[in-house]
Amino acid sequence: MRITIVGTGHGGCAMAAVMASRGHDVSLLKLGNVMHRENFRVLQSKCAIHLSGIEGEGEFPLGRVSTDPAEVIPQSELVLVYYVANYHPMVAARLAPYLNAAQTVVLNPGYAGSLLFAKAMRRPGARDLPLFAEFETLPYSSRIMAPGCVSIVSRNVCHPFATYPAGRADEVVNHFSAVLGRCVPRRHILEVALHNPNLVIHTVGVLMNVSLVESPARTFAMYRDGFSPSVWNVALRLDAEKMEVLDRLGAPRTTYFEEFKLRTFGETTGDPVAAFQRYASEAPDGPFQIDHRYVTEDVPMGLGLLHSLGERSGVATPICDSLLTLASALLPGHDFWKEARTISELWDGSLDELLRILTAGPKPEDKASSTMA
Repeated sequence: MRITIVGTGHGGCAMAAVMASRGHDVSLLKLGNVMHRENFRVLQSKCAIHLSGIEGEGEFPLGRVSTDPAEVIPQSELVLVYYVANYHPMVAARLAPYLNAAQTVVLNPGYAGSLLFAKAMRRPGARDLPLFAEFETLPYSSRIMAPGCVSIVSRNVCHPFATYPAGRADEVVNHFSAVLGRCVPRRHILEVALHNPNLVIHTVGVLMNVSLVESPARTFAMYRDGFSPSVWNVALRLDAEKMEVLDRLGAPRTTYFEEFKLRTFGETTGDPVAAFQRYASEAPDGPFQIDHRYVTEDVPMGLGLLHSLGERSGVATPICDSLLTLASALLPGHDFWKEARTISELWDGSLDELLRILTAGPKPEDKASSTMA
């Protein structure tokens, strides 16, 4: 399969290495020029990537390693976007001229970003939309160990997803499970967005442990050290707000723990605390600063979207709102209320109209509608 992976951070490199090790034709695309520059330079000069960890060992050839979408996007069957969700508007604008209806575009994490890609493509001369598939979270826990070298320490065995346009989940399951792993369809992309575990676990785990994150006296490991009984109380109340919003969106009231066990172990039975502790025992240390994607991505993209959906559907979200305000106070350079992903940013019509399209697919008149322009 011809695959282009957009993003050369740990998530993109992990998937690139695994797919290359399985014999796929894998190209890498970097769009920014700030982060991971040395890693990209080595990947480009060697046109290969070194993999270590639980998915195998070795150095595997890559196709093109480029900064030009025109070189790698048009010929790809599968485009995997591994940029933090804050950058979706930029990525959508850069890729839109080169995407076509025969492709599948995977957003991981999604946070309903496919709606931004649809907006970017709904302009004069735009072609029909690709199939977008949004997933809850990254398939692998990984780290870049040195430029050009990625190590995978754990994997998710199950990958809940939803498609946009709706009604095409079978295509992802039938054609891409061999690439992505076990794929389980959900009702719509907003359900998938709210089940991103980082919306709950990253935000609460960091914001409720600020002094430990910043302490020079000890090494902080969020998953192992960050969740005392009282902190779990906050996480579970935030999770309850999420479930209330899910209910208003026509999705099941599934808990964080149920989704966590399904993704991580492929089943929903058993003691959730023991399951979390098992996962935590393998998780890496960190983070070691508040200005980290656990906050700068998951607060505005996750909590911001939860608040916006709650506001539109008549659900109060006081815990979510408090964490948004607290995060903004902890990082004076950010106003996460202003940076938040909102339904108004994603969609120009009513929430009811959006839910109809996300669950039933667009009507013929929707395809040409200017409401997405």
